[in-house]
Amino acid sequence: MKGIFSRALYLTLPLFLASAVVGHRQRCSYGDSCWPTEGEWQSFNASVSGHLIRTYPSAAVCHAERYDDAKCTAAKENWLDSFWRTNQTGAYSAILWELGENGQCFIDSPRDAPCDQGIVPHYSVNIQSTSDIQTAVKFAAQKELYLTVKNTGHDHLGRSSGQGAFSLWTHNMKGREWHTSFIPKGAPQETTGIPAVTLQAGEQWLDVYRAAAENGVIVVGGSARTVGAAGGYLTGGGHSPFSHFYGLAVDNLLEVNLVDANGTPRTINQYTDPEYFYALRGGGGSAWGVITSVTYKTHPSPSHIQVGLVQFNVTNNSTLRAVIEKCLQELPSITDAGYTGYGSMNFLSGGKEPLGFGAIFIQPNGTNATFTRTFKPYYDIAKMQGVSGALANIDFPSWIEYAEVFVQDPNIATNIIDGSRLLTSQALLHRTRDLVDLMFEYASFGPGFNFIGKVSSAKRDETSTHPIWEQSRALLSFAANWRDDASANEKRNAKLSLVEISKKLGDIVGPGGGTYVNEANPYEPDWQNVFWGEKYARLLAIKKRIDPTNLFVCNRCVGTDIVLEP
Repeated sequence: MKGIFSRALYLTLPLFLASAVVGHRQRCSYGDSCWPTEGEWQSFNASVSGHLIRTYPSAAVCHAERYDDAKCTAAKENWLDSFWRTNQTGAYSAILWELGENGQCFIDSPRDAPCDQGIVPHYSVNIQSTSDIQTAVKFAAQKELYLTVKNTGHDHLGRSSGQGAFSLWTHNMKGREWHTSFIPKGAPQETTGIPAVTLQAGEQWLDVYRAAAENGVIVVGGSARTVGAAGGYLTGGGHSPFSHFYGLAVDNLLEVNLVDANGTPRTINQYTDPEYFYALRGGGGSAWGVITSVTYKTHPSPSHIQVGLVQFNVTNNSTLRAVIEKCLQELPSITDAGYTGYGSMNFLSGGKEPLGFGAIFIQPNGTNATFTRTFKPYYDIAKMQGVSGALANIDFPSWIEYAEVFVQDPNIATNIIDGSRLLTSQALLHRTRDLVDLMFEYASFGPGFNFIGKVSSAKRDETSTHPIWEQSRALLSFAANWRDDASANEKRNAKLSLVEISKKLGDIVGPGGGTYVNEANPYEPDWQNVFWGEKYARLLAIKKRIDPTNLFVCNRCVGTDIVLEP
């Protein structure tokens, strides 16, 4: 524990640097006089083997001059399908990152209804090779273009879209190589190789899990099927059902291949460039270059996956408060016992779902005895007056069999944005009432736990993830959402409410608190501290070295001058 003076210094330094950006540069967007001519675009397209794509929102095929009957039918049939959406150049998991503030291009509106560009980039390169990336990065730098990078479009902070931007779409770079004895480039001669897998930029988690099962191993990854395994999930840290035993995804990262701001291919690891590697392991977004492949450490497959299911239903708010408070206070002991999970709560009466608390918990190689002992307090909650509860534990023979059932992609084609904080044992045990008060106050924002778990902290200082991960036991999230046809005022009020929630969460967790950058508020007011804490100053120094002209920018990324406002 740092002294008070030392901690205060580290907390205030990022604030001092908050207005500092890596370098001022003009960014040319579509419509600007500096935007390349059509002739220049044609020449560029030839240089990337015809891979340049004019990009549109995902519903454009159902409107006006872009109308295509077959494609429109496919879009309507697959609108909520995450696999389909990740295969569309201009589609994002959340519609708001296509339409922006006032864009209109709706899948269910008439053919002649308005369909504008929104904030979908004007042009994208369908990246097929490292050479494509090199050429595109050099072109963007030369023409001073507003450059974005998109893999699957799952980003919660809108970091892969941009009005009038030029985008690099890495989704179609596929490939996996399994190693029995991987040694990073530049490692000392006596280094012993370890089992690992190298994933190309476009690999997605469900595909990786299926291939890992065939190779008798597991990879520390996320709980969403179509999220990219080598993109923003990784650079943001990456929590996982296996995080109690093996840490975050970045704790298992051995090496990154990327194209830097000069358009140069580089291999980055702890030996070739330790500071750059540090930044990639939690520094967030696409601020650090365009990743072409990553190499993860792999682990032996567990004998089975134990899954615990918890559901408590109640009929009134007083009982609900008592149940939620008790559930929260037991999370430290549950996570100390090695369980990770996810939880939801319903505070709104009169809906389809009953008032209550539900959760799923996972432990590799868990036993019935461990489950019964760990969850005894939850069995006691189920016996409370006014509570109808159920607990059950089942075993899946393998991780992939669990993943095929439970690893899904929630909230596809919605307008959901999150506001969140990581909760320590201290907060769960001693600020319980304040947390539950906030949940009741903002019940319509669907408070829930996007992650529950005590993360192995063996390598926390080697990564740039927020230091609070070392003490965290749960990620509490609130979500704003609105209809596609919501008014500008409705949208703004929802965003402002989420900002207020972030501030109140900050007050509850206190100084030094933070969150998981990938599931954070895209309008987080104190983002440098909340995303990285005392590590921000070091990250900013690295950013200035490796990208001095600030070519790679994204909303609330290190050194950025792009900070979206509600």
